[in-house]
Amino acid sequence: MVDKTHICELCASDNELRLEIQERGVRAKLCPTCKRKDVRTLSAEDRRVKQIVRALIRVNYSEWHYNGHIGGSSLYNLMSKGEVVFSFDKDIDFPLPDEVWGAIEQDLGWYPESEEDIALGGGYWDGSILDAIRGNHSGFVNGLVNKALQNNHFEVEPAVREKLKTLSSYLVQTIPAGAEYFRGRVGVSSRLSPVFIEPGYPPEYKYQAYQSADIDRPPLHLATEGRFNRTRVSVLYLASDSSTAVSELRPDPGHLVSISKFRSVRDLKIANFASFDVRNFLSDSKLEQLREILSIADILSVPVQPEHRYLYSLTQLFGDALRLEGFDGLTFKSSVGEGVNLTCFVADAFIPIAGSEAVYEISSLRYELRSMPVIGESYDEFEYQSDENSPLSTLLHSIAKKR
Repeated sequence: MVDKTHICELCASDNELRLEIQERGVRAKLCPTCKRKDVRTLSAEDRRVKQIVRALIRVNYSEWHYNGHIGGSSLYNLMSKGEVVFSFDKDIDFPLPDEVWGAIEQDLGWYPESEEDIALGGGYWDGSILDAIRGNHSGFVNGLVNKALQNNHFEVEPAVREKLKTLSSYLVQTIPAGAEYFRGRVGVSSRLSPVFIEPGYPPEYKYQAYQSADIDRPPLHLATEGRFNRTRVSVLYLASDSSTAVSELRPDPGHLVSISKFRSVRDLKIANFASFDVRNFLSDSKLEQLREILSIADILSVPVQPEHRYLYSLTQLFGDALRLEGFDGLTFKSSVGEGVNLTCFVADAFIPIAGSEAVYEISSLRYELRSMPVIGESYDEFEYQSDENSPLSTLLHSIAKKR
């Protein structure tokens, strides 16, 4: 029988924790924690399991959430009732056995001595309170962004490159030859109607999608500035799925959109800002590097309204620096679709796949409304200040809205 310190793959709601248990766990007839049958399990006393859970706590929660000394809830309650790290039956009052929780929280304590361990507390009595890694930007990155919005790109580029050098080993991803992505373009190559139409019936139109060079990256003399390219610099923007490729074009209802698949013709070295594996960041210092990566990822994927296109100077700076550091492109999460965007700097690294073309009509747009906090005219002027209309404030506001 598996001892009471074990958790199973189905106890985990986080993908990386689940993968760790699946890859190294032992098969058990019954999980002693969640009582599910025929699962793989690992002991919570396993050092790597402890570190993964503690890292997930630090990534997703601020100490304000879980430190009772400063008004937070119980860390046990967050882990047993939340769905971020574990997934348990909500009808059970105490789903995490003491044998499991003690191994994760108490064996190393909140303030472990080793730099290779992960602290759960910052030292609140000295005012050192740990912020969640996700959503709380690195001070260094914020400073870099502020400089980039006030100076020419070539003046800030060396500092950006130095920062990317320190993060490079975590970012590198290989896109293999033969990988397929999607690209869209508003419009069609031609619209055709039958020569002979039955009287009284409207023509049944057929469409030819843009293909080959007409949907590939634009020629240099026609290339306008984009998120990662300056005017008359041609790069290829792709998406992981057709829906995301269409969404990135931001078409209007009634528009026809041509879509084509593209295939990579060789292996590509890509900077991956679209996803991360927390198992690569199992120490306090590495978690701070993850904070820097997530800070940059927020900047790269922030929605940019037409009136704020000057913010592209910032994302273009990072694109230039990545290219100079030897990357063939980068991936980042779409802000308007469910998938991932790929920007490729290398000419002829992808070719359109003949016969993959499709045409879609945009029948409607769905607006999702999210209520924003409002304040009346009689607010306390000592508690609030008017936000300055600076490029940095605009960027931070856009990031906050995205969340």
